[in-house]
Amino acid sequence: MSAPESNPTSSTAPSVPQLSSYNDCLTCRVIGSGAFAGTGIYALRMARPSAPGSVVGKRIMSGLGVCFLVGSVLRWRM
Repeated sequence: MSAPESNPTSSTAPSVPQLSSYNDCLTCRVIGSGAFAGTGIYALRMARPSAPGSVVGKRIMSGLGVCFLVGSVLRWRM
């Protein structure tokens, strides 16, 4: 007795949805973008000159803040 052969192109295989057709709901986009923006603004506030910390730490925080704000814009548009 032999095992039945599987054919990857058979009609019973589930179809894979295209990534470009996926759209988030408006609520998900608002919450996700707001979370990224809030984190970015917080990181930029921690990088201000009057905040405690080293110069290197402030530069790292400002870079992270900008990255989170860019991520917020990308999250909103995608």
